[in-house]
Amino acid sequence: MTEETKSPKEIEEVEEVTLSNLFEINLDRFLDEITALNDTLPMQLMILDFKHDKFLKDLEKFSTKTEEVDEDGKEFFRYKVRPEASGKFPLLHKQINRTEIAKKIIPRNFIVSIISQFDAYIGELIRVLYVVNPNIIKSSDKQINADELFNFETIDELKEHIIDKEVDTILREEHLEQLKMLEKRITSVTGKDFTLTANLPILGDFVELTQRRNLFVHTNGTISRQYVETSKKWKFKVEKEIKVNDELDAPIEYCNKAFEILFEMSVKLTHVLWRKFLPTDRLESDEHLNMVIFELLNDNNYNLAITIANFSTDVIKKFSSEQLRKFVVINKAIAYKFLGKQKECDNVIKNEDWTIGNEFKLAKLVLEDNFDEARKLMLKIGDSDDLIDKKAYKNWPLFTEFRKNKIFQDTYLEIFQEEFTLEEIQDKKKEIKKDSKKSQTAELETEDVEIEDVETECIEAEEVKTENINS
Repeated sequence: MTEETKSPKEIEEVEEVTLSNLFEINLDRFLDEITALNDTLPMQLMILDFKHDKFLKDLEKFSTKTEEVDEDGKEFFRYKVRPEASGKFPLLHKQINRTEIAKKIIPRNFIVSIISQFDAYIGELIRVLYVVNPNIIKSSDKQINADELFNFETIDELKEHIIDKEVDTILREEHLEQLKMLEKRITSVTGKDFTLTANLPILGDFVELTQRRNLFVHTNGTISRQYVETSKKWKFKVEKEIKVNDELDAPIEYCNKAFEILFEMSVKLTHVLWRKFLPTDRLESDEHLNMVIFELLNDNNYNLAITIANFSTDVIKKFSSEQLRKFVVINKAIAYKFLGKQKECDNVIKNEDWTIGNEFKLAKLVLEDNFDEARKLMLKIGDSDDLIDKKAYKNWPLFTEFRKNKIFQDTYLEIFQEEFTLEEIQDKKKEIKKDSKKSQTAELETEDVEIEDVETECIEAEEVKTENINS
């Protein structure tokens, strides 16, 4: 088992891992999991679209295609199969139907999957809290009888058993109630009112998402009376008017929003609790939160980067250092700039004092596209700065556009005595032995062509997506 997959129980036994690491590891793992699912969903759907279009093209080869309109004014295509090809039609008809079913089910399964990962994240977060502050478990009303006590050889085993039961009890509740139970536990231990749900704008969307997940799991998407009643209470923002027995799906836009909801919820939950129970570890939590924003910039997820940055500056407010706060502010400005919102970017910049720290002076010049002055400051900073070094020039999204400019490239060469370049290293794949059977070779070659076409379409789609984000 790698360190990335260890549970807090196992991590606690590793001496060099700190309590702050428990919060960090659990959150990072969850964010990696849902980001991986979110990144691969469009590819799955694109492959299905490709296969569906291919089946329709095959159908057109032995049928007559006409465009018609039904009684409701909806346009559709009718394919009339020629009699001599009737033997080919049944299988092709099933293949077309199955791809349509898969295109409907896969996005639903995506919603179910990311909520399942969220459940696992919440379970581990509760364990982390019990490790960091064992008094929380004492606030539970769980009881254990005398007979059960004799099943455990040590106090630690008994403690783990109680924690397991407590986690299981909380996870059996509705997702909103899980947060309410945590609030009560923490309030009881600290003696002060504590909330995880107040002043949380995303909470209504979170409740809707978890309710829709329940529909997908229990009713195959058919709207229940409970969903309608909960919708009235929370004023759900749904894509259409809803009523009992209607069916809900998961359009790709909804899936993207669901990813953002869980990303935001998990970051906020973790960092509120992290700072609550480990207030002296503010440096570690601040560095981690800034790194989350940094990674969102690298993923071109600028709106979410702004949301997390605003949470950092407007809700958390207290920072371990002014330098870290300014890095968060700069990264927020970068996100606005890459969204094409130069006015908002300029407002962020003008509300700060950038006279301290060459890294911030340089950032301001780059965001203002003042490349001539930026060059002068780069030369002044030189090749031995602790913050603005080769790695920063290559990895910090601040320099994304500047790196394309000859001014940057020439200055980088002058400073480091080497040309600027980014590179990726991959192991060389071994040659695959050719199959002697001609029929299998031909089949593989055909399949390769199809896969290449799909991969090309996926790449082009990603490029269009990136262009839309940057426009």
